[in-house]
Amino acid sequence: MLDKKIVDTVKKLQIASRNIPKIWDGRNSIIEMKEAGSKQWRQMEWMGFYFEFLCQKNFANIIDMPGKKYGNTEFDAFSSISWDFKAHAANTTNHTVITNDAEAIVNTINDHGYYGVILAIGEVEYNDEERTFKK
Repeated sequence: MLDKKIVDTVKKLQIASRNIPKIWDGRNSIIEMKEAGSKQWRQMEWMGFYFEFLCQKNFANIIDMPGKKYGNTEFDAFSSISWDFKAHAANTTNHTVITNDAEAIVNTINDHGYYGVILAIGEVEYNDEERTFKK
């Protein structure tokens, strides 16, 4: 059975996640990160960094960010357990979600009993052959 603190945190995160926009325009998202001073606004994997940015913005009063560090691996957040923020394209042939280092995950589970992943899954529009998005 999950600890009451973890369950309470999940409930708060569910409520706060309602403020996360459902549609993300790549250009607008990158500009939003840049204007907010995010160091990640230039990353090619903008979707994952934008989701992390939104989580930091919306979950700041619920969980501590960044999270605990195990070796070279730092989790995105911590509140009773370690949390990772991940964004994944639904319209892809590979539905494997890459999380953090396996050893770090084992260590955090050994220390805290659980490990949480906050996952955004959505249909994406990929760049065209003329690389219009990049331009």
